[in-house]
Amino acid sequence: MKTFITYAFLTLLSFMVNFAIYNYSFNTQATPYLHEEQRVDSGILMLKITMPAFLVSSIIFAIIFYMLSKKIMTKKSNQRDT
Repeated sequence: MKTFITYAFLTLLSFMVNFAIYNYSFNTQATPYLHEEQRVDSGILMLKITMPAFLVSSIIFAIIFYMLSKKIMTKKSNQRDT
């Protein structure tokens, strides 16, 4: 259970960092040049497309970290046995 909570937290942290970077760059680069209606449309598209993509990315990275840590732990236990 502790491992699951750790990787769920890692996924959430990765999601938040990805989204914060995207949101900051979008606000800095595009927002000053958009009209109010375009900003609303852009925000809706961001919620529909970008957030799910970042969530999937975060889950994939958590799985990769899990697999790497499992491989490292196996390698360490094999070294202790020899």
